[in-house]
Amino acid sequence: MKRIILAVYLLSLLTLASAAELSGVFVEDEIESASGETLVLNGIGLREKFWVDVYVGSLYLPARSNDVAEILSRPGPWRVQLDFVYKEVSQDKLVDGWRESFARNQSPETLDKIDAQIQQFYRYFDRSVTAREQYAFDYIPGQGVLVTRNGNELGLIPGEEFKNALLEIWLGNKPADKKLKKGMLGL
Repeated sequence: MKRIILAVYLLSLLTLASAAELSGVFVEDEIESASGETLVLNGIGLREKFWVDVYVGSLYLPARSNDVAEILSRPGPWRVQLDFVYKEVSQDKLVDGWRESFARNQSPETLDKIDAQIQQFYRYFDRSVTAREQYAFDYIPGQGVLVTRNGNELGLIPGEEFKNALLEIWLGNKPADKKLKKGMLGL
C-alpha cells in the first residue's frame, strides 16, 4: 500500500512539473510574463534550415489559440522563446535571417515606418549564438517588446506595428519555417 501511495505521489509531482521537450530542450508549460501575468505554452516547434536543427521556438499566450489573426489582435502579453540547439549561429546569419523574414511578411511601407525599431532589434544580435543559449521576446502591453538573452535584459522596443511584425516572423503568411509555425500554434 505504501508503494502505491508513493507512486501516486511521485506521479502527481511529475504532472505538476511537466514541461514540453523537443530536440533536447525542455520548456515550461506555464511562465510568468515580463508584466507579471501567467502565460501558458501555446505550442513548440523546431526551426530547421537545410536539415539542420537551429532552435526550438516556443509561443506563450494568456490562453491557447491556433487562430493567427486572433493572436495578432490580442491586446495582452505574449512571449516567443528561442532555445538554440545548433553549435553556433553567426551574428551575420542571424541578422540576415531576421532581415529576410521581416521583408517577406511586411510591405515596404510598413518596413519604412518601423525601420528604427527593426534597427534597434538587430543591435541585440551583436555576436554569435551557441547551443544552449536563449533569446526571449516578451510583449508588454502599452510598452513594447522586451528582448532578453540568457535571462539578461537587452532592451525594450516600442510600438504595436513592430510587435506584430516580429510575431509574424513565425506566424505570418510567409513564416520562417512552416513546421515551426504549426508547432507554435499547437497544431
